[in-house]
Amino acid sequence: MDHPINSERGSLRIIGNAHIVTCDPAGRTWERGDIVVDGDRIAAIGPRAADAFLADMPGLEFFDAARFVVVPGLINAHAHSNEAFEQGAFEGAPLEVWLAQCYPPLRSVRVTERLHYLRTMLCCLQSIRSGVTTIQDDLMNPSGDPSVLEAAVTGYRDAGIRASIAVTFADRGYLDGLPWLRDMLEPELRSILDALPSRSLTEQIASFECARQTWHGAANGRIRLLLGPRGPQRCTPALLEAMADLSARHTIPVHMHVLETKTQAVTAQLHHGRTMIEVLSQHGLLTPRMTINHAIWLTETDITLLGEAGCSATHNPLSNMKLGSGIAPLRRLSEAGVNVALGTDGASTGDTFDQIEALRAASLLHKLAEPDPARWIGAEDALRMSTINGARSSMRETETGSLEIGKKADLVLLDRRNPGFIPLNDPVRQLAFSATSEAVDTVIVGGRTLLASRKFVAFNEADLLDEIAEAAERYRRDVRRSMDAASPFLLPALKTIVRRAMATPIRETVNPRLAEQCAPR
Repeated sequence: MDHPINSERGSLRIIGNAHIVTCDPAGRTWERGDIVVDGDRIAAIGPRAADAFLADMPGLEFFDAARFVVVPGLINAHAHSNEAFEQGAFEGAPLEVWLAQCYPPLRSVRVTERLHYLRTMLCCLQSIRSGVTTIQDDLMNPSGDPSVLEAAVTGYRDAGIRASIAVTFADRGYLDGLPWLRDMLEPELRSILDALPSRSLTEQIASFECARQTWHGAANGRIRLLLGPRGPQRCTPALLEAMADLSARHTIPVHMHVLETKTQAVTAQLHHGRTMIEVLSQHGLLTPRMTINHAIWLTETDITLLGEAGCSATHNPLSNMKLGSGIAPLRRLSEAGVNVALGTDGASTGDTFDQIEALRAASLLHKLAEPDPARWIGAEDALRMSTINGARSSMRETETGSLEIGKKADLVLLDRRNPGFIPLNDPVRQLAFSATSEAVDTVIVGGRTLLASRKFVAFNEADLLDEIAEAAERYRRDVRRSMDAASPFLLPALKTIVRRAMATPIRETVNPRLAEQCAPR
């Protein structure tokens, strides 16, 4: 019998006798059930769901999945594919220091379109092997180079995965996005940083509109574009209002890094006299289309505003731990009505695109931060963050994120013979606590099998990895080394800023006239 769902004999296929975890609103699971796939969608699901189809069509393709647990395709709600060649490149450091190392403002190197493609493919290989069927890629592309976006789109198209790709926006200079830095640097260095090339807001919007016309909805709808303004500290009010307008006009999500560090919270107090969330609210960005990435340094008012607006937030525990950013208040966010999704973040902070690693971290980390065990984040919470909640954060919840009739057939088959599932006590807990991505046997996106018996169907993985490894070594030797040489100049000042910010109190409400008093003397 063929491996599931790739037969050319007809549009109807059955995965039968599986242990099914749906992640649907009712939280239904079946120890033995069937999934009937019609084309790219689920036609029926549940115990004996295949009986009527088999009675009418006795020759229908049937894959006996008694040895598998079937879960919805996992969704990585926040990643940076452009960092794929930088796994393990950096030790942990506060975000502001790490940024100057990974993205040194004094050195920007153009790389080939093929290299961008190969980085995307490495991200896809890791993602699919860990059961990911949808990824939300905050593709860092400050120059707006259309070839960078085209390479990423091509990679996701070739890999067969769903992808929502954020288009980068920013219009504030480097020095204006951090507190105190301008006064700490020598005039010559300030002048160099102020003279860095930038694009006007009009140019950025025009570039996005062109990209949207070209790529939004590509690969039969698998590829979509998001608005990706960089943190509010890097955006003028005009840009924030433009994001709100574009999001409403085109009904597309906005994904934005917000309050990842205490330095960002202090920046808001000093520059705006209010919190970053209040700034976003002022400019019309708090809607169900808004997802804030990280969401750590929030006030209670911030959480209330986010919940009332129906916003989403992405939790990125691997990078938050590595950079020492803090622990996001997930339980308070979800109780306020915020949709919380799960991401790996970039490959030089989370150091992997393995979503199961992020799922495990989210299932464990919050037990250290919450003294009341009844409020701990557990395995089921983490799985929902990695499925239906992730779908909602990119406005895909009507098509994926749970196993329901009419939704896309985005499925993952987990092998019950994997040591992490022996014996099968509770598949959700074992996925979170004991199994690894080695348990992922089969990955299906829209009825198309991408991974079968842990082998890629559409391409030769070994040949692709050979090319990726050679390109990655050239990148490390030629590009990364050049960028590393440009990073030390700002590090002492940035370390001072972080220390100063950590000593600055965060106020629930700030009077703009007194904002400067927040800075320690």
